[in-house]
Amino acid sequence: MKLLKNQRLNCLLLLISVVVVYFPVFQNDFLYFWDDQWVAMNIYTSGGLTFDNLYHILTDFYHGQYAPVNELNYLLLYSVFGYNPLAFHTTSLIWHLANVLLIYVFIKRLLSLRGELSEDKILYISFLTSFVFGIHAVNVESVAWISASKVLIYSFFYLLSLLSYLKYIEKGKARYYCLTFLFFILSFGGKEQAVTLPICLLLIDYFVKRDLKNKQIWMEKIPFFLFALFFGLLTIQSQGEQGNRPSYPMGYRLVFACYTLFEYFVKCMLPFKLSYLYPFPMQPGEPLPARFWMYPFIILFVLFYLYGNRKNSILIFSILFFTAHVGVALHIISLSRFAIVADRYVYVSCIGFTFLLSYYFVTSLSKIKNNKKVYGLSFLLLTYICYLGLYTNIYSRQWKDTDTLKANLRELLKTREDMKNYPSLNFEEMRIR
Repeated sequence: MKLLKNQRLNCLLLLISVVVVYFPVFQNDFLYFWDDQWVAMNIYTSGGLTFDNLYHILTDFYHGQYAPVNELNYLLLYSVFGYNPLAFHTTSLIWHLANVLLIYVFIKRLLSLRGELSEDKILYISFLTSFVFGIHAVNVESVAWISASKVLIYSFFYLLSLLSYLKYIEKGKARYYCLTFLFFILSFGGKEQAVTLPICLLLIDYFVKRDLKNKQIWMEKIPFFLFALFFGLLTIQSQGEQGNRPSYPMGYRLVFACYTLFEYFVKCMLPFKLSYLYPFPMQPGEPLPARFWMYPFIILFVLFYLYGNRKNSILIFSILFFTAHVGVALHIISLSRFAIVADRYVYVSCIGFTFLLSYYFVTSLSKIKNNKKVYGLSFLLLTYICYLGLYTNIYSRQWKDTDTLKANLRELLKTREDMKNYPSLNFEEMRIR
């Protein structure tokens, strides 16, 4: 653990580890007929750096999406490299690497501002949080799929916004508040999930023990909530042109929300049988499978547990951080999606899980006096890390090209119960957002 006190070495080790597990993506092609053929390869990407093209990128809704910052990313790549898949995949990996480093800095500053742990523990927790996040298999879809680059870009500016806010809390200077707002706007330009930022800012206030009864703290958030509302309405409007969204009654959508929240957390805790597609369990108008009714009770049990441990601010912050960032993908509001679950939606939420895991591992290890128990706990963590890294490396290979994707999907259609209602998926026409 003494090595982790060297900041530069920490960052270098993070970068090398992530590149090693994601090395197969350098061999990957575009995924034709799985969104790359229209998300990354379109008239805006090839339109050139002209005022007219930039105007349309900033103002147009395209196929039910509004992600101008992500489209500018494609435009710049095409302008330099053309439709070279290596350039696109390398850039996606670079975005992911940048996010890993930002998470390291974010957790370090967050814990420092809270002020309860020693500097050594803060370094260990920060490193482990970002390390596990960086190699986590649930993030493969976001990194290995070019069309999911908007997740990486939104997360990059989102993390910059959170870091600016921590600076604002620490220094109280207006420029950090303005930077928080600017990065918020840029984050939404990457992906609509950025609308959760105002809630996250309040969670940070809670975690660093700011007085939430202070009106000034709430006044600070008003512009963020107003813009989040505007961004949310803009997202709904952009998807309004899509006529193929699934339509389920509100009661079913609430059950779906409980199921997806549970499923996302399980995927972060122990990724297993990750898939490119998790379809709805039935078609609109069909009855909900009985097994889905148990998930509301599971969520209620978790809520009671959290209420009983409400004074445990680490646990509460981590779970709320996780839930807040995946909340827009829980189907309470019906959006244009074919899938009930998509791994890319849990990208930022995964930080909440890895932080919780890292915090309890480091603090528990420091309390154990028995060397055998220390070695045993360390061995379990090492085994878990090896599992994640190996799974990520293998899974990223399945995103090589359209043929490998289709082959794996067809096998999944034969074996997964939740896909048996979709025996005739048309890969050439399907678009997953």
